[in-house]
Amino acid sequence: MPRVSVLIAAYNSGEFLRQTLDSVFAQTYDDWEVVLADDASTDDTVAIASSFGRRVRVVRRTTNSGRPSVTRASALEHAEGELIAFLDADDWWLPEYLERMTAVLDRARAHDLRVAVAACDAWMMLPDGHIAQRTYADEAGVPENLTLDRMLRGNPIYTSALVSKAVIDQAGGLATELTGTDDYDLWIRILELGHRIVATREALAVYRLRSTSLSADTSSMALNIADVYRRALARGRLNTRQRRAAARQLRLQLALAQFERLAAQRRGGAIPVGDALRSLPLFARVGIERAGQIPRAVGEMFGDRRPFAGTLSEDTSLRS
Repeated sequence: MPRVSVLIAAYNSGEFLRQTLDSVFAQTYDDWEVVLADDASTDDTVAIASSFGRRVRVVRRTTNSGRPSVTRASALEHAEGELIAFLDADDWWLPEYLERMTAVLDRARAHDLRVAVAACDAWMMLPDGHIAQRTYADEAGVPENLTLDRMLRGNPIYTSALVSKAVIDQAGGLATELTGTDDYDLWIRILELGHRIVATREALAVYRLRSTSLSADTSSMALNIADVYRRALARGRLNTRQRRAAARQLRLQLALAQFERLAAQRRGGAIPVGDALRSLPLFARVGIERAGQIPRAVGEMFGDRRPFAGTLSEDTSLRS
């Protein structure tokens, strides 16, 4: 039984998959398996995965779900490792990723058995193939101790984290009804149960930015993040302070989604006066709560198309 199961959710990923799998086979840490779940691809995804031999187990879905969370959950069902490492089919790891991440997790666990997740930073690869001069977490870096209060301000964790499979099961598995935010939802649920998340500030992977990725659709992504906060509020595990924070973030994401929708209508030549007027109460409340941060957040959103993570959806009022 391998210690680490590398889970890859794939759909028509043939263009990038070979580089992704090559990066796993190049790891300096060798106690791993790959479970690749294919969401009924119509390209050569399965053929490429199968060409890597027996260390890559391919789980094939016969119908396309349209949700990476569903495909990732299919891979999780077949994972045999003690630890789970998520890896998107178009990203890749530096050779020391598994060696460094297992060491971070083991070192933290030696002092506190509640540690269940280890996270890292990642380099950003632009659509033109160049590596950006910033990382996923940007200048702020990944907090080395990610508390529930901090996670409710926004998700600074690059998807490719290392997590205990037993704790995933304890938390209820992956939320397959979510699209693009099932990892964020999982981290919050794990923290709600009293487990801890630790991180290294090292960039140990490469995150590929693509115009067709889920995170590029800012309006849909904001609505998906809003669903994470709705679920957290509905579970009833948050204290009063945390509920206020989640409710603020829920309103922020709804406002950003509505702002993007209105902006798209305006770019299409329409003047959505009625919709804009109906949105004013939400915009006004969020503007007051954010103390003028909405323009900066929206500027970042439209300026570099960065995914909704880290500082974009961070509520700095929780720092005090």
